[in-house]
Amino acid sequence: MNGSKSVIYEEKAPYSYAMKLIIVLGFSGLAFLYSSSVFGHFFGLEKASDQAQFALLLAVSIYIFIMWSFFSIKFRITNEDVEAIMPPFKYRIPFSEVKEIKTIDVIPWYVGWGVRLWGRGLAFVSMHKNAVVIEKKKGFFRKLILTTGSPEEFLHLIREEMR
Repeated sequence: MNGSKSVIYEEKAPYSYAMKLIIVLGFSGLAFLYSSSVFGHFFGLEKASDQAQFALLLAVSIYIFIMWSFFSIKFRITNEDVEAIMPPFKYRIPFSEVKEIKTIDVIPWYVGWGVRLWGRGLAFVSMHKNAVVIEKKKGFFRKLILTTGSPEEFLHLIREEMR
């Protein structure tokens, strides 16, 4: 081996139709409010102040950034580690630090979506379904929870690479 890191497997996180619908409805609502504040006076609405228009534009921009980040969640297995990426966040666990890997049945709804603190774990959640749990030997975040498309297959690929 030449010492360089190579990607063995990479996947984008899966998303439910309900989550996609929530995102589209949220964006549509913000876009409607912004459009109304800018062009509402053409339809008999009171013109919104420049500050209100700016605040709505800022809210739409932040929403777009957060949704881009959320829909960019990826999980990667390299020849050296497992990585979870949700821009601008990236977390990796070298194989040498892995204590245990397993699956859990379902991530509870109250955990939420995106990058989440879950006890001493860091969860990259795109759906509330079965997930992969990678437990570390030491460190602040002892567990990494990933909602991969096929947790059993992902687990198998990690075990193969760790041999």
